[in-house]
Amino acid sequence: MIALYILGALALLILLVLLLRVGVRISFGQELHAEAKIGPVKITLLPKPEKKEKKPTSDAKSGEKKPKEKLKFTFSDIRQALPVVLDALQKALGKVQRTVRIDPLRVSIVFGGEDPSRVAEMYGWAGTAVWTLMPRLEQLMHIPDPRIHLEADYNRFSTSVEGEVGVSFRIGQLLHIALLAGVPVLRWYLRWQKAKEPAAKKEQVTNV
Repeated sequence: MIALYILGALALLILLVLLLRVGVRISFGQELHAEAKIGPVKITLLPKPEKKEKKPTSDAKSGEKKPKEKLKFTFSDIRQALPVVLDALQKALGKVQRTVRIDPLRVSIVFGGEDPSRVAEMYGWAGTAVWTLMPRLEQLMHIPDPRIHLEADYNRFSTSVEGEVGVSFRIGQLLHIALLAGVPVLRWYLRWQKAKEPAAKKEQVTNV
């Protein structure tokens, strides 16, 4: 009987954890701030408190092997991965429609640069992406008050981005999304890693 009580208490605890709502709120612009919220508890993620630098110890081994070089993503790799990631996320969010909440969503992008034609091109791409993706995102997620401002300023020499974004969801929903979206993305990553490793090993041998 005691064992049943223990199992029941564990099941109730797991259920409460899965129903617990968590979120992240990020503000960006001149400074980057990030705050996580777990139930009623708030935790500041950024900016991080400064840590004192540790002095190197004298007993460090000089003959240690160099760490294995990590495979790096190129722009071409990212461009190939994006359709896979977006398709996986769309299918995963479709299973838990509008249970993920994005609030606030305030983003302001002012495009600038030395080449006016390049500025106009970036502005056009951004506008097409926003007005294509936003209606679909609003179907998949709960976004009560989206505010996205795009502007091209040909008198500026750089692009500025500022705003605030908050995302909240239940832990059970996050696990569900991670499972549904993670499997196809992991498959793509393993294929990418397998294709990249021979070239990385060849480059490492030539550099020795």
